[in-house]
This record gives sequence, C-alpha cells and structure tokens, in this order.
Amino acid sequence: MTRTSLLRQAFERVRPHMTPRLLVIGAQKAGTSALFSMLAKHPKAAPPVRKELDFFNDDAAYAKGMRYYRSLFPPIPATSFGHFTFEASPSYLYHAERCAPRIAKDLPGVTCVAILRDPVKRAYSAWNMFRAFKGHPLRGHLHDPRSFRQAVEDELAGRTLHAYHMYLARGLYAAQLAHFAAVVPNERLLVFSYTELKKQPHEVLRRLCAQLGIAEIPASTNAGQVKSHVVGYNEPLDPGLATELYRYFANEPAQLQQVLGRSIDLFEAPMPGPVSV
Repeated sequence: MTRTSLLRQAFERVRPHMTPRLLVIGAQKAGTSALFSMLAKHPKAAPPVRKELDFFNDDAAYAKGMRYYRSLFPPIPATSFGHFTFEASPSYLYHAERCAPRIAKDLPGVTCVAILRDPVKRAYSAWNMFRAFKGHPLRGHLHDPRSFRQAVEDELAGRTLHAYHMYLARGLYAAQLAHFAAVVPNERLLVFSYTELKKQPHEVLRRLCAQLGIAEIPASTNAGQVKSHVVGYNEPLDPGLATELYRYFANEPAQLQQVLGRSIDLFEAPMPGPVSV
C-alpha cells in the first residue's frame, strides 16, 4: 500500500461524520422502507449504513454515545456541499417515551416524520410478516405461530409471547406522538397518513424537502414510484374480527387530533386482496 493510500485511510478514520437532519420515526408496516428509498434518490442524499439503526430505542447502543451513532453515517463530503443524511427506525415511535427525550436532547434540530397506517390493517400486516418468518435464517426466532385472532386475544389479556408481537399497542399512535409533541417543535414534527404516502408521494417528498430547505427531488429520479413489497396474504382478515378491532381503535382519530391539532385520515376502506406488507 502506498504512502498516499495510508494517509487517505488515516484521514477517513478521523474525518467527522454527518449528523442526520431527518428521522423517519415510524410506524412499523406503514411505508417507512418506501419513504427511505424515495429520500435516498435525492442527488444530495447520503444514507446511513442501513435503514434501521435503532439507536435511540436500544439502551446498549445508546450507551455507546453520539460519536458511535454518527459513525453509522457517511463522512462529511470533502469536496461537495449541501448533502444531507437521514435514517428510518420505526421503533422510535413505538418506544416514544424513551426515544423522544433522547432525540430532542441529542439531535435538537432534527425533523421527525411519522407515517400512520390504519391501525387494524397495520396490525394484520405485521402479524403476516412475523408469521412468514418461520424457518427464516436470521429472523426465525421472531416467528409467530399463532392465528391472528389468538394473537389479538393474547395481547388484550396480557399474554403476549414476544415484545415484537404487540400488534395492537403499536397502533395507539396518539399516545406515542404525544411524547414527541412534548419535546419536538410542531414545525419539526411532520405526520402523514399511509394513504397520503401511497397516493401523493411527490407531495410528501416536496414537503420534506421544503422543511429541510433543499431542492426538490428531480422528476427524472422517479422517486415517487418506489413501492413497498406487495405480497398477497394467505387469507383475508376475518370481517367480524376487523369490526371488533375498529371498535377498539375508534377513539384514535379524535385523540390524534387533540395531540396534533389537526385531523388525520387514519382509517382506510375495507381491505382488498393483495396489499402492501
């Protein structure tokens, strides 16, 4: 290795890394992967080493400090300006009581973005995902062998087998967002519905770029055409169970309006066949 190469490597090790200007905080199974991929198409985007860093909700990772966190992002470009970085960790919303104060303290100027999906469909989508992990080489331990009805009944009775299998609790968005609203200024807490992201992705991206004070993503990138994985469920959600769950979440829109000061188009039309999971 030449002297020049050694010097370059040494410089890369000490070079300061970027600090995220935007966090997609959730919700799980609400298009966060699609939004991450859309943002990554911006000419000035510098994504982190992976989408979900889970830094602020993981006590062990958080204990490593902000220097470790920044190391997960690209170095500040030496010859180019205007780049930005970001991440998307859906667990930040679910663990808002822990994450919101940490984020507000350690990233005081960051913009937090939440995508809220119909909580009944979100729950069923999440269950299908964990159900499909059977035999998975990396995620097999997260497999949920129960029926969706049994999973719901277990959760309501406090018999949940695994923290990841809290399908209903993750859809109680108002209580979660209240923690962020208490410490993040209103102008830096952006909340969209899953329907908005699906039907008006360019408008969502336009608002995010405006919030960050950066140019809009060029139409030539086709960023708005990024889709989540579309997989057909093995069986549709039982209509009777769906009705029960919509009753369970009936107060959520009003509670969201109280927290956010505006209404969110939360509930979607009845579930079709193949859907985004």
